[in-house]
Amino acid sequence: MKRLGKVGLLVGALTLGGAVVGCKAEDDTAKKQRIVGSDHLSKKEFKEAAAAYALSLQADPKQEKVWEKKAFAHMQMGQMNEAAEAVLKMGELKTTPAEKAEIYRTLASMYMTGGTTEDAEKYFNEALKLEPKDEASLGWIAEIYAQRGGARSMGAPIIKESLEKSLSYYDQVIAINPNSANTYLNKRVVMGRLMEFERQQKEMALSEAAENAKNKEVVAEATARADEHQKRMDEYQVQFAEMTKKFGEAQKAAKAAAPAQ
Repeated sequence: MKRLGKVGLLVGALTLGGAVVGCKAEDDTAKKQRIVGSDHLSKKEFKEAAAAYALSLQADPKQEKVWEKKAFAHMQMGQMNEAAEAVLKMGELKTTPAEKAEIYRTLASMYMTGGTTEDAEKYFNEALKLEPKDEASLGWIAEIYAQRGGARSMGAPIIKESLEKSLSYYDQVIAINPNSANTYLNKRVVMGRLMEFERQQKEMALSEAAENAKNKEVVAEATARADEHQKRMDEYQVQFAEMTKKFGEAQKAAKAAAPAQ
């Protein structure tokens, strides 16, 4: 089962490169501790690196790259809360909505990597407040609900409400980018699980009817429910086929738009 394709979000986006921009008359302590921190970081001494960066930032809190490196050190130690605090400090130094939205996406990707989808969803939503048509955030929220609904494991329980919410987010991505092949693919996976849910419910209804064969009222009610579940299965089957078609069309469009080799 394929997972959500690349939608412009680099998971674990924190990097180590780049020069630190500070005041012209830089505080000696800030510079000294920054160098100490980077020395520890190069040796993978993350605890010592984080401590040195903290001292550097205490002297000069406007060092964006140092906040970034401090966040990286905390991530390597599994200290997600401390890493998140450092990334949020980077956000305070950003001036445009697009830059701030990218900070929230970075935070969300960190939590996705750590498996904390509640926090990831929260920060993706913060990014959406700044950029309502952010395809990446919408796509990843769809993925979160797909996971919660059981779309990523055939052995997981199926949660219909979560799967339906996942579809609603995939639809928003498609409205923004009708040529997103991976979105059609992932939406099709969710639909497949919804069809399985309806099949299970139909079988339960038919079983109930069989167990109560002498009770015409129960049989009629259970049979009606089974018919409704079959109707929804048929509807999903039509949509499933449509997603397969759209996926193929999006792939062809992508190939046509690709530069010639």
